[in-house]
Amino acid sequence: MNKRLINLITTAFLLVLIACGGGGGGSGTDAPIEAEITTSVSSITWTFAEAAGFQCENVDFFYVVVQNSATNVPLNNVNVKISNPLAEPNNTAIQLYDGDPTDGGHAENSPMTLTTDINGTVTVYFKYCGGGGVEYGGDFLVSSGPIFETVTFDVTVDTAE
Repeated sequence: MNKRLINLITTAFLLVLIACGGGGGGSGTDAPIEAEITTSVSSITWTFAEAAGFQCENVDFFYVVVQNSATNVPLNNVNVKISNPLAEPNNTAIQLYDGDPTDGGHAENSPMTLTTDINGTVTVYFKYCGGGGVEYGGDFLVSSGPIFETVTFDVTVDTAE
């Protein structure tokens, strides 16, 4: 009887450790079904003057948070996949980065996988082309396991000069 009680207490303690704390998403694992992804923006639109010269050094970013939808506890060490149909290697209009490209961040192909920090957060950096009268759009898909979110991205031209 003592052995059963000790096993039961040990199992309960381990379950509490796994379920509590800074996440429980596991080391480099996909988010569980009860998680949710939230982005700092739902859409990004940049408008360039029609006469602006075409350039591909524009930098932008957005935040992604992964948390348990019932408890709002952030899930750390969760893999988050970011893709965009206009990003490398498919196209050269958008370039994804692991880290801030103005501070040594590394260019990555789409899809790119980042891992959430202790706050359940990742920052998605990217460079994009704009100007020269060019308009385009392509949504970012942010996913982990069975959950996903999208961020609309558009580059437009202001013709009211």
